[in-house]
Amino acid sequence: MHSKYTETIAQLKTWAQQDPTIHGVLILGSQVRKELTGDEWSDLDILLFADDPQTLLQSDVWLAFLGEVVCLVVEETPLAWLHLTWSVKRVLFADNRTVDFSMMPYDRLDDVLALNAEVHVNGYQVVYDDHPDALAAKIEATLATLKEVPPRIPAEAELRRTIHSLLFQLVFACKKIKRDELWVAVSCINQPINALLLQLIEFYTASVAKTSQRIRYEGRFLEQRIPSDLAVWLPRCFAQYEAHDASQTAYHLLDFTRYLAQGICAANHYSFDARLFDQVGVLFTELFGGDSTP
Repeated sequence: MHSKYTETIAQLKTWAQQDPTIHGVLILGSQVRKELTGDEWSDLDILLFADDPQTLLQSDVWLAFLGEVVCLVVEETPLAWLHLTWSVKRVLFADNRTVDFSMMPYDRLDDVLALNAEVHVNGYQVVYDDHPDALAAKIEATLATLKEVPPRIPAEAELRRTIHSLLFQLVFACKKIKRDELWVAVSCINQPINALLLQLIEFYTASVAKTSQRIRYEGRFLEQRIPSDLAVWLPRCFAQYEAHDASQTAYHLLDFTRYLAQGICAANHYSFDARLFDQVGVLFTELFGGDSTP
């Protein structure tokens, strides 16, 4: 754990010990992770178990003991199958510390620990437990049931759907460039298209490199995980707010998608649809007159 958070942890422990409505405090995330450990720029992730999490979410007064607050954000994710909402208060302090408080009801302790086991396995630290050692014992029990999940290789039909979705969106973005709807075009390239591209990069890494690492969600540490042949493709995957740059990014993404698709298909003995990419290339030529120069 980085030293900038040492005092924060001590303050949280003292606060929890003095508040009878707080039953447990855990550190999670990069600051206690076993691999790819956080640094001074990484957030401090805290999981709180309280009698009434909503009170902590709705009030900001209690944060004063941790320092001056610059801004904060509350995020809530409904977990319908558990009839539970995962609530997070993200706080930025004046000294550039960021602390993310996940606040969960103590009476749902077992459900929360089971749900969060895939996070705990990467590392955790108990700061406060009003039943000494009970919280750690429960966490270790949930970890014992976990199985290592290897990187996922897509079925051929799923791969085809992902490629079709990406190419469809890519042509859509190009049409928006031609219509001078640049905001829509650039947003499409940099968001839904690159989200699909990330799926293909992960599929390629799983299929070709066959590497395993727990921290691989949402592109985390992508640069450290992918095969070296993909690194040269990454710098030009995002478009600037300029029509020529956006069109060149679209051409680059088409070529990169073809490269990824060929590699995934070859590694998994799937059929590669070269005609599909040729057809999209023809559509690009009709839109841009064959101008594919950087």
